[in-house]
Amino acid sequence: MSLHILSLETSSAWCGVALLRAADAGAVDLLVREHQGVQEHSARLLPMVQEVLDEAGIARTQLDAIAFGQGPGGFTGLRVACGVAQGLGFALGRPVIPVVSHAAVAQQVRDPGQRPLVVAVDARMQEIYLAVYRRESADRLACLIEPQLMAGEGLEAWLRGRLADLGAQAPWLCGDAAAAYPDVFAGFGPDERTDVARPTAAAVARLAHGAYLRGETVAPELAAPLYVR
Repeated sequence: MSLHILSLETSSAWCGVALLRAADAGAVDLLVREHQGVQEHSARLLPMVQEVLDEAGIARTQLDAIAFGQGPGGFTGLRVACGVAQGLGFALGRPVIPVVSHAAVAQQVRDPGQRPLVVAVDARMQEIYLAVYRRESADRLACLIEPQLMAGEGLEAWLRGRLADLGAQAPWLCGDAAAAYPDVFAGFGPDERTDVARPTAAAVARLAHGAYLRGETVAPELAAPLYVR
């Protein structure tokens, strides 16, 4: 029997839905829908959910869990994904898996080794949502620095100091803040940058798969967005 996890990610300007199917033999595949348009998340999300279910040829009742990117990110988007995940979880009697959206950015970096994954996301108003991770396995990340809201001024020096205290190697920088605030990250050379800019529903799904197998789920009423201010 296959495992089915539906994942939602609306913390950025992109609205994403992914359906992860894992077979008993270990094979995993993903069906994905994405749409750009921050003002359209609430209207687009449920139709996109139905699209991936129709493509997979399964009913909602065959889902085993609902995952969502819990943030940090745009407050309206976070509420949309969490609300839909809770609604589906309640209606179907299924557990919910909150996934930190910064982790879903870091998850996309291929073969980082033991280098820390610095996720810097534009929070607008000259501020940055920052978190740091390290890869533990294909579907698990260790959090070295929890998501927090930072001013750009002095951020690089502070970050380098924290990484040195942790004994970390040279970092990989990902997220869209480097493009939004190039002066803040001017000290990061080409060998410290990736082209991963935003969280995706597919990355949420892969992290949620590992979390589900480890029993890291919550009841729908306990699911909540991650607001960082």
